[in-house]
Amino acid sequence: MAHNVLIIGAGPGGLAAARALRAYLDPNDRIVVIDRHDEQRLGVTLLLIMRGWREPEEVMIRPSRVLAGTAELLVAEALHIDPAARRVETSVGSITYDALVLASGAEVVPEVIPGLASALENGVAGHCWTLPAALQLRERLQCFPGGRVLIVVARLPYKCPPAPYEVALLVRDLAQERGIDQSIEVTVVTPEPSPLAVAGPAIGEQLTRLLEARGISVRTGEQLSSVDSRHREVVFASGSRELFDLLIVVPPHRAPALVRDAGLADGDWVPASLETMRTSVEGIWAIGDVAAVRIRENLLVPKAAVFAQQQAEVAARDIARWLGYAAPEPEVRAYGRCWFLTGRGVAGAIEGDFLAEPRPAVTLSSPSPEGFTQMEGELANWLAQDPGR
Repeated sequence: MAHNVLIIGAGPGGLAAARALRAYLDPNDRIVVIDRHDEQRLGVTLLLIMRGWREPEEVMIRPSRVLAGTAELLVAEALHIDPAARRVETSVGSITYDALVLASGAEVVPEVIPGLASALENGVAGHCWTLPAALQLRERLQCFPGGRVLIVVARLPYKCPPAPYEVALLVRDLAQERGIDQSIEVTVVTPEPSPLAVAGPAIGEQLTRLLEARGISVRTGEQLSSVDSRHREVVFASGSRELFDLLIVVPPHRAPALVRDAGLADGDWVPASLETMRTSVEGIWAIGDVAAVRIRENLLVPKAAVFAQQQAEVAARDIARWLGYAAPEPEVRAYGRCWFLTGRGVAGAIEGDFLAEPRPAVTLSSPSPEGFTQMEGELANWLAQDPGR
């Protein structure tokens, strides 16, 4: 009897899951990937777009072409998950499943911070965690006359953990390019005890030194409470306040309403087993940004494409075995590399093993032109999976 496996989300994790499943399942088994759009980009490309180095169409793939011969792409919006009936309702009809993979990513929800949504709407604030927002911020930065740029991490966790620190460096780099470097002040504020705390205190110290060497100040341990657009001021839970001329924010993230409404989330995220990617509901797995994958009591796997792709392989093997196939045992991994952009043609890399004991073993390589070239090569390889490019 043929099986139906559904994957919600055609991002890096969803595409990797489809390919891995096809390798382990019977050719007669059906794999369907559901996504609202037939286009995808890696998170790092939003920084390249924001900085004006790439256009959206230059860094886009079409999942329909990537999945040809592997899985079906259903371009539709997933509206409702019924775990009891093993059915997903979409904007073009319902579809049943034997196994369901949640690879739907995270949604940004600025409305949970009083005043933030209106600040984004009126251009007082910006962000680069979605394509439209990255394009809007690019325009804002190109005409920014100078003043105080405040970069605030609103909530933890969020997609692409190094990104706010890259944004700070890229803002400074653009100011130098435009000749307004002496007219700009850049400050990063985060609720973390140190920058990129998930990578450990040593990385935090190294990042702080790098930022301060570029004239960027860092404040830690501050939780954003509200934004006052009229006075261009943010308020933190501690009661402290910061004025700004331009606010760049990492908006709060959470699992999409689809999975929360189905009762699959615990708080903002869907808990998934590190060893199998199984959720608490039989027949449902979760990978990538939508999932909360716990390594230790105080440590979750970071939300980045490299880890979503590793989790896709774990889930695919476990699903195949669960369906009765002789697939290899899942191999637990949390080793990854994220490129770290610091300026035009220059990048470092944050790389390491988050399963290491007693804490993650992570390094930050010195930014260099060679690093940027390697990053562009990796991006080119990712784009090359689309045979239509």
